[in-house]
Amino acid sequence: MPKKLSAKDLEAFKNALTRARAAISGDMSQLQEEALGTGHSPAGETNPGDTSDGYYQEFNLELLQRDEQTLGEIIEALDRIENGSFGTCENCQKAILKERLKAVPHARYCIECQRKLEREGF
Repeated sequence: MPKKLSAKDLEAFKNALTRARAAISGDMSQLQEEALGTGHSPAGETNPGDTSDGYYQEFNLELLQRDEQTLGEIIEALDRIENGSFGTCENCQKAILKERLKAVPHARYCIECQRKLEREGF
């Protein structure tokens, strides 16, 4: 049975999540500029027959969407730290292993419940 997280553990996870939030926010700003920016290729050259601009824009928009989702999960994890539910599986209410939280600090589910959800297509 996993142990409850200590105050020191919670502070370390809070710091890691805060750093991740800042990094992703910066990445999102850059991706947004690139995806919605000037319409020039990464080298700054334009070529009417070049379809790479559309590819880069689509790719950046996909990355932006992924980062927005991750940012939301990080913010929710920080909220769980504040309300005392961080480290508890939202499905089975058991403690999430510290090793899992180190790998995925914004994890909402223990590994068993996460696997079950993935098998069910969620």
